[in-house]
Amino acid sequence: MSKRNDKKIRAKEADYALQVKDNHKNLKAEIAAYFHKVRRDNPEKLAEQSDIDGEHGRIIERKYSLLPVSDWLDGIDAWTDIKSLVEVSRTHHQQDKESTETSYYISSLEGDLERLSQVIRNHWLIESHHWVLDVTFKEDESLIYAEDGAKNMALFKRMLLNIIKAHPSKDSIAGKRQRAAWDDKFRAEILFG
Repeated sequence: MSKRNDKKIRAKEADYALQVKDNHKNLKAEIAAYFHKVRRDNPEKLAEQSDIDGEHGRIIERKYSLLPVSDWLDGIDAWTDIKSLVEVSRTHHQQDKESTETSYYISSLEGDLERLSQVIRNHWLIESHHWVLDVTFKEDESLIYAEDGAKNMALFKRMLLNIIKAHPSKDSIAGKRQRAAWDDKFRAEILFG
């Protein structure tokens, strides 16, 4: 949420669900405090749901909590058509390790936790794909700006990532990429099957 996209999104008559990150520390702290206050004083106001999924020996448990926006929150009226707040706690279970992270979202959608949880999950699918591209190809460090150069390179990198993923080797994506750089035969195997 480094740029204020809420006005642009609403101008196109679309809805938004934006994660509140550390560049909005005050808002993030206000929202966390508000969820704490409601849990303590009026827990019946919370709408909650959870889901569990897992793969590769890891289980992820998500708990979604929804609150309508309140004027108790300082500065919240600066956001265009904001209607709801969502807290997402993700607990990762893997072997003997367990870790929990909590994220907060603001949204122009009102009171539909099922829909908001789907929007947030779909956003994370996109983010995780982008993370793989950044780790594998250092996409965030790219300095290509000329005309359609950045779009073309992004398309090429996504295509290459899919080709690398399709190879049956059990090595990581970064490992396959590095091995392909060193080994002509392996590179040909990845590219031509």
